[in-house]
Amino acid sequence: MKKIFGLFSFCILGFSSLSAAPLIVDGIYLIVNQQVFTFSEAEEARNALRQQILQEGQTLDEAEIVLRVEQRLIAELLLRSRAKTLKIDASADEVQERIGLLREQNPQLRTVNDKILQDQIADDFRRQRLLAREVDAKVRVGEEEIAKLCKVQTVELREIELVQILLRGEEIPERIKIIQEQFEKGMAFKEMAKALSDDPAAERNGGRLGQFRKGELLPAIEKVAFQLEVGQLSDPLETEFGTHLLMVQSEVLPDALKCNALNESQRKQFEEQAFQQVRQQAVEKYIAELREKAQITVNPFPKGWNG
Repeated sequence: MKKIFGLFSFCILGFSSLSAAPLIVDGIYLIVNQQVFTFSEAEEARNALRQQILQEGQTLDEAEIVLRVEQRLIAELLLRSRAKTLKIDASADEVQERIGLLREQNPQLRTVNDKILQDQIADDFRRQRLLAREVDAKVRVGEEEIAKLCKVQTVELREIELVQILLRGEEIPERIKIIQEQFEKGMAFKEMAKALSDDPAAERNGGRLGQFRKGELLPAIEKVAFQLEVGQLSDPLETEFGTHLLMVQSEVLPDALKCNALNESQRKQFEEQAFQQVRQQAVEKYIAELREKAQITVNPFPKGWNG
C-alpha cells in the first residue's frame, strides 16, 4: 500500500501527533486560493519535521525548519485548491474503507477523531488523483533516461584498475604533449609510464596504482578517475603530488551490470527508478506553475504564541 502522504514524507498532519480532541481554530497561518492552514496545524507540521530530523540523526536550524514547512504547506494547499477546481473528489465509502484498513494496521489510530481521519484521507485521495491526471499521465521514460540512470549507478558502484603517469619538475606542458601524442599513436601506457613517469615505482609497476572503489582515492583524483571510460586518458590533473595523467586499465561492474545489455529484471528496475526521478521533477515543476498563478498569504505567528 502506498504511503498516505507519499509526496510529503514528514506527513503534513502526522498521525502520530493527532489526538482525539477536536481541532481548536486558533488563527489563520496560511491562505492559498481560499484554502487555509491554522497556526496549530503549522506548528504540528514543524514538530513532525523536527522529530523526523532527530530520528535521522541530522541537524537543521530552526529558520530552515520554518522555511521548509512553509513551502510544503503551500504546496499542499496548491494541490488541494487545484483538485477542488477540477472537482476531483473521494467517495465516503472508499474513505471509510481506508480508515478501517489503517486502524487495523495501526491500532493507535482507533482513538483518533473520525472527522480528522476522514478529512486527511479524502485529501490524500484527491491529491493522488490530481497528480495521476495532471502529472503522471504526461511523464514519459525512454531509453535515454534508463541508460543515464544505469550509467550513474555503474559509476557509483564499479571498481576500477587505475594507472597513472606522474610528472614533476620542469617542462611539464611539453612532456604532457609528448605523452598525449604517443598515446594517440597507440604506445602502451605501461611502457610510457616506465619511461616518462616521475613516480619511482613506475619503472617497476608500469604506473599501476591498484583496484579502487569510490571513496578509496583522493577526492580530486576520484572525481576524474570515475568519469573515465576504460582505456581513456585523462586531462592533466594537478594535486599536491604533481601533475597526473590517469587511465582506467580495466573495470568490474556491479553484478555484471552492462548498460547496453540489461536483462528484463534490470531494465524494469531502472525504468521504475527513472520514472520516479522524472516524476519528482515534473511534480516540482507543476507545483511551481500553480504557485505562479496563486494568491498566497502567510501570516506571522502571534507574539508569544506557544501552540
